[in-house]
Amino acid sequence: MSNLAFSQGEIKYITFSGLVIDSQTKEPLPGAYITIPRAGRGTLSNSKGYFVLGVFPGDTINFSYLGFKKQFHIIPKKADVDYSVFVELQVDSKMLKEVKVYPFSTEEEFKQALVDMKLPDDRERKILAETYSPENIAKMASVHGMNVNDNYRYGQNQFIKQMESRGAVTTNPLLNPFAWVNFVKAVKSGAWKDQAWKAGAAAAPRDNVTRDKFFRDNSKKD
Repeated sequence: MSNLAFSQGEIKYITFSGLVIDSQTKEPLPGAYITIPRAGRGTLSNSKGYFVLGVFPGDTINFSYLGFKKQFHIIPKKADVDYSVFVELQVDSKMLKEVKVYPFSTEEEFKQALVDMKLPDDRERKILAETYSPENIAKMASVHGMNVNDNYRYGQNQFIKQMESRGAVTTNPLLNPFAWVNFVKAVKSGAWKDQAWKAGAAAAPRDNVTRDKFFRDNSKKD
């Protein structure tokens, strides 16, 4: 088909070839894209920048390469069966964002400026530090419920105790003399007057208080 030409007035198949180079250095550009967007096909230049592609008169050829501007070429309607071109791609120069340079007279000044520099996530870091401080960790641990493993272990212990006590006679603690001896000793020593347990009860949150509200209230007190 590359050497085949049709009669006058009919569409002819053209062998389109050429060389793709850098316009500044005149060096070949291997791996350049040579495509026909409307036809959805194309090819790549070889290691020496050379390419061959079958086209038709009037086709628009697109040349592209990374770092270079795109270039278009239209196949002339009166082109010969073998049609060659020499393609020079222009370097694509883009405007970069302005970079500010701050001079420092000594290395110590640079280090100090680096330490004093505020990072974009300073606020998030401060919140994390306050949230996971030892005080807040202790508060969360005091109000945190049992996890799945603890619940499972507690349930198994209750089940084992039920199986052990099945068929056994339930004893009345009021008839246990040792319990009465301990009770009398506690009364004589004044253990019933110790009100230290109230501090722990007051620090514990109420049943209808959420964890977030508990932390908010305690942070206001602090």
